[in-house]
Amino acid sequence: MTKSFFADKAWWLFGFVLIVNFAQSLFSPLLNDEPYYWLYAQYPSWGYFDHPPMIAFLIKIGSSICNNEIGVRLLSSIIGSLTFYLIYKIIEGEAEKPVNFKLVSLLLLSSIFLNLYSFLAIPDTPMLFFAVLFLYTYRRYLNADSFLNAAILAIVTSLLLYSKYHGILLVGFTILSNRQLVFKRSFYLVFLITVLLYIPHVYWEAQNGYPTIIFQFFERANAVDIQHVLSYLGEQAAVTGPVILFVFSILSKPKNQFQKALKYNVTGVFLFFLLSSFKEMVNVHWTAIAFPAMLCLAYLYIENIKINKNFIYGALIFNLIVVILFRLNLIFDFRPISNFNDKNPKLMATMLKAKSKGYPLVFSNMYNEPSYYRFYTHDECFAVNDIWFKKTQYNYLPQLEEKFEGKTVCYVSDGPIDKSSEEVSVPHGNKYFLTTIPGFSSFNNIKIDVLSTTDFKASAESKILINMFNRLPLAEEKLLKSQGAYLILTFVNNKTQAPFYYRYDKYLDITNPYGVIFTFEAPPVAGEYRYVFSIVIPNHIYVGFNSKISNCKVAL
Repeated sequence: MTKSFFADKAWWLFGFVLIVNFAQSLFSPLLNDEPYYWLYAQYPSWGYFDHPPMIAFLIKIGSSICNNEIGVRLLSSIIGSLTFYLIYKIIEGEAEKPVNFKLVSLLLLSSIFLNLYSFLAIPDTPMLFFAVLFLYTYRRYLNADSFLNAAILAIVTSLLLYSKYHGILLVGFTILSNRQLVFKRSFYLVFLITVLLYIPHVYWEAQNGYPTIIFQFFERANAVDIQHVLSYLGEQAAVTGPVILFVFSILSKPKNQFQKALKYNVTGVFLFFLLSSFKEMVNVHWTAIAFPAMLCLAYLYIENIKINKNFIYGALIFNLIVVILFRLNLIFDFRPISNFNDKNPKLMATMLKAKSKGYPLVFSNMYNEPSYYRFYTHDECFAVNDIWFKKTQYNYLPQLEEKFEGKTVCYVSDGPIDKSSEEVSVPHGNKYFLTTIPGFSSFNNIKIDVLSTTDFKASAESKILINMFNRLPLAEEKLLKSQGAYLILTFVNNKTQAPFYYRYDKYLDITNPYGVIFTFEAPPVAGEYRYVFSIVIPNHIYVGFNSKISNCKVAL
């Protein structure tokens, strides 16, 4: 048995990747959105604003073992390394001859997504692992339709959906590739178990007003921009080989039902996000869930073509060199890369704390910086965002927000607030401005529901019926009244981003259990808009979210 284990080259690949990942974790500070997801782990829950809870669980367990960067990435590094192992085993099971270890190693090790999502503590890492495990268990299910294999497939499916919502694409396109599944009793067993296991997250969404679904599908601005399409095509061409791996996976001819599922997932995912790019900006990594299937099909195609493969090996070696340089850069900081190593977080945290005059920090329109600050200083901080920035998990942490209301805070922004703002430039990082704000207030705990949604006529008198829910503690409620807070409505044109502000000119009674009619004159320019309600105080420094974002049209 020992000899068989060491003879299995899939374990060689796993061991090599695991060692590299542990080394990366040891020498790299937190990167990308890792500190933000570490914040998740400080508030265990069945769901979060941006994502399901899997990454928070992984970080929580790892951090309980080792409370530093290695602990944050511990389980991500292990399951990320297992991703390589499982893809190797899938290829081994589908190949008609012994696996070409050189080719499969180059294919996997030269993939930028597989590298990043083999150690980073972000949702894509467990998503990719459970995506590959889903394919692995689905293959077993096809080969042997048993209760055990169906139950395992259901458990893996639920874990995939607990990792990232993109997992539904893998499940959906797999079902589309094999529509005969609906005639199997075991298919409904898989469905039932998956739904039962996913109930805690669905319940969390329902209890919190479905924040993730509303944000992903209704609160995003959906103005058509051809630049989004061109960016999508260019970025995907770069990360898929460039191009050749995607082309090879498309040219590969499925020889069985499982390979057909791989083909459906590659074409389906890339086509889905191509269509999505016509209405919104598609992040380059959103297609990562298709990469395991793409790499498997590309390997099968390359192994069977009867041409000189030197140019293919050359392209893969070039990709591998780029990946190696990229990962080394994350350790040695040769060159800052936006959203990865461009903040110098340890020094940033030290400098901001030294300049804070002992006051607690509140960050404006940032979510990684406050999370970095808390991770490296162990001091609690808070973050607020205005309507020009997206909502974050900080909007859903009332227990943290309450600790800052009414206190003097050090307000951290990317631009000066007034003449007292002090500039802090972090070497090899960013520039920040610190402003002392007495009696800080954000009032996120006042929730406003829009009861009547409709389109509007330009420049015409219009009305919106709203309800206000006061969740403020008594001290904050007194603070709101003493500071003369008032209600405003902001319309933003989706195309031009031009704002239109309207103030509620009557007494603001946040304890009113009945609906409030907000009367205003609609924007004079026709077009598609989004609007949001906000509670602000005189001399406010930002306009935040107290309602969900609503979309509408203004007609002539």
